[in-house]
Amino acid sequence: MASLKDIKRQIRAVKQTQKLTKAMNMVAAAKLRATQGRTENFRAYAEEHHRLVEAIGRQSQDLDHPIMRLNEKARRVKIMAVSSDRGLCGSFNTNLSHLLDGKIKACRDAGREVSLFLVGRKLKDYYSRRQVEVSHAMTGVLGNFDYPLAQEITEALAGEYLEGQIREVWILTTKFLGLARQEPTLIPFLPLVHEIEECPLRPYGYGYLVEPDPATLFKRLIPRSLTITVFQALLESVTSENAARMQAMDNASKNCKEITESLTMIYNKLRQAAVTNELLDIVNGSEALAAA
Repeated sequence: MASLKDIKRQIRAVKQTQKLTKAMNMVAAAKLRATQGRTENFRAYAEEHHRLVEAIGRQSQDLDHPIMRLNEKARRVKIMAVSSDRGLCGSFNTNLSHLLDGKIKACRDAGREVSLFLVGRKLKDYYSRRQVEVSHAMTGVLGNFDYPLAQEITEALAGEYLEGQIREVWILTTKFLGLARQEPTLIPFLPLVHEIEECPLRPYGYGYLVEPDPATLFKRLIPRSLTITVFQALLESVTSENAARMQAMDNASKNCKEITESLTMIYNKLRQAAVTNELLDIVNGSEALAAA
């Protein structure tokens, strides 16, 4: 059984850990406040932009863009996955890896090759120990990223697709649904055929006046629309990471408090037992002297 000194040392260590978890909780909460509003505002902008692109596409009678054509001869599937650079955020990265493993298995079962474009250190470390091709790995860029980063990623993905090397491109991110809920989500990125299939073309259905013509404007809007999708995926992931870390550190602080209370109770019982034993020794000694 541990001594009183050992238990006291454990209590001090747990209290120090609790201070760290509380500090990390406060930092994550501050970062979440900074990114949550930005994410929600940009989500509304992205939805409106995609609605505009859809409307312009419906007005165009001649849509022919290579980004909308499936590369049927290509066998490789590209998946861009966004994880965190640091841990201590609960099951955030584990949920991503489980979903990505399932997607990789489904692609391989269909006879496709898989290539990964990873953003974040955690998935990079995870797949560096597995037999999966990682064509790009960007780490340390999510702490203070901006729109040009999304443009860089979009150009890399679209460039490979336009060269005919990639059959399709998917984006794996974590959608922020609230402080207690973050959902890993796979988003079809390229080709854009899926949008046309879901929304059949109906020329001049929305009444926009477009110059020079809907087809030309649609082609100009495509790169911006793709970049907006990537930038939104990055924002959603960073916001979800901060929410997950805040929740994980809050749970850790509560666990530290429970452990401290349990150790304190054990310490008090042992100390009381030690005092009782000392009193018994004194009484026995005094009785022995009286009998003598």
